[in-house]
Amino acid sequence: MIEKLLEGGGDLVERADVCVIGSGAGGAVAAAELAAAGRSVVVLEQGPYWTNADFTQREDQMLPRLFEDAGMRQTADGAVTILQGRNVGGSTVHNLCYAFRTPGPIVDLWREEHGLDGFTREALEPSFGRVEANLRVKPIREDEVSPLNRRIRTGAEKLGYSGFVTRHNRENCVKAGYCMLGCTYGAKQSMLVTYVPRAAAAGARIYADARAERIEAEGGGVRRVLGSVVDSAGRVHGSVEVRARVVVLAAGAVNSPDLWLRSGLANGSGQVGRNLHLHPSVTVAGVWDEPLHAYRGIPQSYYIDEFIDLERNPHSGYVLMPISGFPVLTALTLPGFGRRHFEQMRDYTGIGGLLVLLHDRSAGSVVPGSGVGRPEIRYALTPHDRRLLAEGVRHCAEVLFAAGARRIVAPTLPGPLVLERGDDLGALPSEIAAGEAPIASTHPQSTCRMGGDPRTSVVDAFGESHEVPGLFVADMSVFPTSLGAPPQITTAALADRSAQRILARWPELAG
Repeated sequence: MIEKLLEGGGDLVERADVCVIGSGAGGAVAAAELAAAGRSVVVLEQGPYWTNADFTQREDQMLPRLFEDAGMRQTADGAVTILQGRNVGGSTVHNLCYAFRTPGPIVDLWREEHGLDGFTREALEPSFGRVEANLRVKPIREDEVSPLNRRIRTGAEKLGYSGFVTRHNRENCVKAGYCMLGCTYGAKQSMLVTYVPRAAAAGARIYADARAERIEAEGGGVRRVLGSVVDSAGRVHGSVEVRARVVVLAAGAVNSPDLWLRSGLANGSGQVGRNLHLHPSVTVAGVWDEPLHAYRGIPQSYYIDEFIDLERNPHSGYVLMPISGFPVLTALTLPGFGRRHFEQMRDYTGIGGLLVLLHDRSAGSVVPGSGVGRPEIRYALTPHDRRLLAEGVRHCAEVLFAAGARRIVAPTLPGPLVLERGDDLGALPSEIAAGEAPIASTHPQSTCRMGGDPRTSVVDAFGESHEVPGLFVADMSVFPTSLGAPPQITTAALADRSAQRILARWPELAG
């Protein structure tokens, strides 16, 4: 059952074995696995329930529908824009379908440096296998590589840089290119069309427009979740109460710690909301003489890994990823004003981008802000990461020129830096700091991190709270460090692992 509470009206009062907060890559997986095993499950999703028929391929309509703050959630200083989903299916509805397992060196790092005994590649294999089968993960075919991605590959190969065509989770893709605005065709195997309906078919009760606002614990464990029925503007239309012996918190690495802290739950280590990593990214635009129509086809199918070597250094590095934009997003991304901005947009059909995605050491924080659903996010790049991000920008420019671009537009502020082929790339900045370039993040993580030591972590290797019995976290919050790779499959696999743990311990948890 999937119900839109705004349409039904009134208050929601429920009782279940498990209450899952959030329906994205973590929450949907946990809900489906638990419901399929016979547990009664209630899922609370603060966002609306949209289906494929609602995805209009219009930016002005889909950005407010699919994203927190209409895609403009930012850090407190405005330096980083954080794109997060706010709908049934979470960020998997708008993501670009890269399907990477947790890199082996990262698994080893988390086990060895964060005391996660038994957290091995072999132990994770069953969860990866189930998730990849349910999401229909497969290699991207050569004929599915878009013109922009082919050009980026050509540039990388000319320079001798390592890269490869990746895997994804699409089925019968028509290559329309509107993945970021929701897939009208049902080809993207997001949680919306895989785990969410599977959970509903197994008996889970999934409620859209239901914002969790407080988790209550008493007598040594969680007891209920309180919240409100809300519309897209956050206006309250009713109350929500769900009594449950187990709560799976899967609201994302920003909203999960915010809810935890607002609830006044035990936080003796002081770690909840700390250690925020963002995978910050900066995009460089290339302009080709011929029409490229970079927004058509699969947006990201090629991946340059020349500048990250996790075997040698699992703490640092960056990858380069093709990126394209629709008119409004492109206009927002390209810096400059007035006539100079207009001249750039006039070349729209010949524009394609390459972004640097940083495996960041920098760490920030999330704390409750001015109101419910308005957390305060703080994050500052370290000098090391500022230099590394700038180095990545220079390599983006190199690849774009090698790929045939006649000029590149680097996103410096207050005005863009435009370089023609043959210009000295030394003109590009040697560091990128707050306010010096538009920085974006789609992968906030690590604010309720896993670890074996309760003094330095929030949950154990299975996502269970060290301090609050019956409370599990199943989203990117649990990553002990920056992942260094697209996180969709890791998030889903760890949620599957948490669900199996809940089932194995059910008599104890239900007692």
